[in-house]
Amino acid sequence: MKYTEGKKELELPRVYRFGIELEAFNVNTGFNRNSLYHSKESNEFLNQHRWKKANFLEESLVGEGGAELISPILYDKAEDWQNLQEVCARMQKYPGKHGKEVVADEKCGCHIHFDSRVLSGKTKEESQAIMANFLSLWAESEELMYKMCNDVNDPIRAGALNVKGNPIHRLSLALQGVTGMAMPTGKKIHEAIQNNTLKVSYQKFGRMKRAVAKLKLDNRRYAGLNLTNLGNPDKNTIEFRISNGTLDPEVIKQNIYLYASLIETARTMALEPEKLGDKVEQFYRTDVDETTKLENLLNLLFYNEQEQDMYRKRWESVRNAEVFKDNDKKGFAPNRFQREEFEQIAKKTPATMVKQAFARLKTMMQEKIRDNLGKGQLGSER
Repeated sequence: MKYTEGKKELELPRVYRFGIELEAFNVNTGFNRNSLYHSKESNEFLNQHRWKKANFLEESLVGEGGAELISPILYDKAEDWQNLQEVCARMQKYPGKHGKEVVADEKCGCHIHFDSRVLSGKTKEESQAIMANFLSLWAESEELMYKMCNDVNDPIRAGALNVKGNPIHRLSLALQGVTGMAMPTGKKIHEAIQNNTLKVSYQKFGRMKRAVAKLKLDNRRYAGLNLTNLGNPDKNTIEFRISNGTLDPEVIKQNIYLYASLIETARTMALEPEKLGDKVEQFYRTDVDETTKLENLLNLLFYNEQEQDMYRKRWESVRNAEVFKDNDKKGFAPNRFQREEFEQIAKKTPATMVKQAFARLKTMMQEKIRDNLGKGQLGSER
């Protein structure tokens, strides 16, 4: 695997098939000739490119002045990367009544699906090992992934962690226990792995599952890593929901490569662990600060320094963004690295108090040394 720009292939293994949900706001979806959804020209274009339109029953954004286009199954091929480029450009040609331009703003996400066969091996044991590695990697790296999943200087949208938008929609989600559109699950996954209680498929509704899926009654789909479709014969996928909406095909390609690299690392850990040496052990260390944790993750996922730097710059530009304040209370797996708590305490502590405490400590040490000398407890050097 190697990151390449534009239409060039990423050299992903053949097992990788993926799909994209492309969301944007201020899009004309009315019944007129300037509509993305209903004009003859647009429909011919979308049919040719094999993209589908989500309606307002499937996606609330459509009823609020936005649009969502859903890709066909895509492969790591030049023609499919070109397909994505052309659809991103086409979507921008149909602005609605909220301004002169189509935008991918804070109301929008860009969801990436992978065929779940990427988590399968040749045997049941291999598949179990790959899945276990993948979930463990996700739980361990989740907080860092939330900071690397968007372009430089583009922190994750607030609605991913705290629901925004239409009050009625927010109320319906709140009744389901949904706090964000892409909620962290690292803490739950980590605890479930430890307790051997992890369930990755949700079968509660039985035959009604297809019907309720359209109504979005399964709040587990709002996780940053959505596993509700695993085992579904019609849509056996895993979904990454954390990336912001964007109409930049290069950013989308970078996001796909990031998620694919995490998956491929899980596969390598199970099938060819010798290739990774001590990188896995280094990554799972928790006696490190966030910067070291990040470097250990980049070293595990990417062999190319340029690729590492691409995602390092993303993290650096948003790591202290307001949206990530109090992350330890938002569902991320706790204590995966040492937070800068002592630095924050130091900033809040007046310098005079620090000097006074140091003076008292110095006096106590001098008195202790004098007492020990008087008792003859200190020996001479040899």
